[in-house]
Amino acid sequence: MNSDYLVGTVLENRYEVQEMIGSGGMATVYKAKCNMLNRYVAIKVLKDSLKYDSEVVKRFNAEARAAAKLSHPNIVQVFDVSEKGDIDYIVMEYIDGITLKDYISKKGVLPWEEACNFAVQIGKALECAHKNHIIHKDIKPHNVMLTRDGILKVTDFGIAQAATTDTLVAGDSNMGSVHYISPEQARGGYVDEKSDIYSLGVVLYEMLTGILPFDGGSAVNIALMKLEKEPADCRTINPDIPDNVGKITMKALSKEQHLRYQSASEMVGDLERVLRAKKINDESDGSGRKFKTKDLSGITKIREKRQQRKTRKRNRNILTLLAIVAIFLIAFATYSFMSGGRQEYQVPEIIGMTLEEAEDALSAANLQLDKNVTLEVSEEFEEGIIMKQSPGANQYVKKNRKIKVTVSSGTKIGEIVLPSVENMPYDDALERLQLEGVKCTKVERESEAINKGYVISQSPKEGTKVPEGYTVTLYVSSGKPENDEDEEKKEEEKQKEEEENKEQQKKSGTVIVPKLRGLMESQAEEELEKVGLSLGSIKEEDSTSPIGTV
Repeated sequence: MNSDYLVGTVLENRYEVQEMIGSGGMATVYKAKCNMLNRYVAIKVLKDSLKYDSEVVKRFNAEARAAAKLSHPNIVQVFDVSEKGDIDYIVMEYIDGITLKDYISKKGVLPWEEACNFAVQIGKALECAHKNHIIHKDIKPHNVMLTRDGILKVTDFGIAQAATTDTLVAGDSNMGSVHYISPEQARGGYVDEKSDIYSLGVVLYEMLTGILPFDGGSAVNIALMKLEKEPADCRTINPDIPDNVGKITMKALSKEQHLRYQSASEMVGDLERVLRAKKINDESDGSGRKFKTKDLSGITKIREKRQQRKTRKRNRNILTLLAIVAIFLIAFATYSFMSGGRQEYQVPEIIGMTLEEAEDALSAANLQLDKNVTLEVSEEFEEGIIMKQSPGANQYVKKNRKIKVTVSSGTKIGEIVLPSVENMPYDDALERLQLEGVKCTKVERESEAINKGYVISQSPKEGTKVPEGYTVTLYVSSGKPENDEDEEKKEEEKQKEEEENKEQQKKSGTVIVPKLRGLMESQAEEELEKVGLSLGSIKEEDSTSPIGTV
């Protein structure tokens, strides 16, 4: 059975497919009649091209079942999910209406009161979904239906989570998504409820201004713009937007997740307060007298003329904005070429590592470990193992950002207060800490300011309470970084030493054993062969050095 065209067929002897009403990158939607309950339904059928992708099919059905649990006036109800036979499909509430995208296309800029009312309805749908731990991930006007009664119904809950990366780049029919996704979605970062709030902010922006916050041709260009800049304030495009509505919209569109509304409920609350204030103002002229309909009829023409002037002004503003955007794109392209683009770095997962391992992992990612370590008792993590990190893994941060960590102190509550051993010779620091009943591990680091052999820093810091036997990490200076002249001098000395050794060997008939410490086993064997020696017996010992190191 061809799932891409089912008109005239009957599914499971129940659903009589009558007409195709929509098609997208993942699925085709049909209007059908349920002969059992004598009602019309919408059936979304997974396309044939995807039905052999087991992961897509699995997520399509799993997320659809989760969405079926949602019950809210602003969410399209899911009635049934089928995995039988050759096709996978979802049976949903049939909406006699149009998409919000079609409505915006016909009307252009919506009155701000209507736009806010629509945003409230979408926000309440998100509020319900988020309480049930479902993130939509693809909020856009294309996925919102408008009934003849002016009620919005959000659809495709959960289905967006089954979408592949093609959703962002493949074909014109799917290009809409990249205009509405959040910056963290664009860069493949951590996605949560605040990602849906960003998308709602884009929809509200579009309703208020008639344009999208970012629209620069290809999906890649749009994604980069979202990562690099904040959108133009909607009030500069449409001066009729009240300040409080503009602030709500721009807060939802913040590039950083922590600067947005932290929940859909917060955003809905602010929008409803604005609408209530407008209603009160409409009912009173400031002296307590309520307006009647006839009071408004006499000023209709004046309002129309005023609106025409505002429209002309808005068009001029749009042209100005487009010129600014063009200049920005040129500047941005130049910046990207000169600097390599965005300077943000992905935080690696360091939970489960020791402090030394974490420092190496963070250094490789151009980040730093915050030496102000917090200790916590843990039954799950062994002593000295990182159990929490902030920011979390896979988030994007600026270069050299310090990552805070919480380390397990084992199952014991710490009673020993660590003294400060920074700027002390390592041997003295070791003795001082051993007297307190704790152990030490040594990590050497180059330092311009601290003399060789002296402690640069310690982790955990002075004043931290640790249990007896806890291992403290001491970062010890290995001296100043060598410059090019030092390297050349060192190389000359090395060559001179080798020549002297060869002369001595010729005279005495003996062989000098080369230095092998720090080499891997295979490297050590090669060095021995160079001077006519062979590898003898091998003894293994516990060490902080990598496995296989001499």
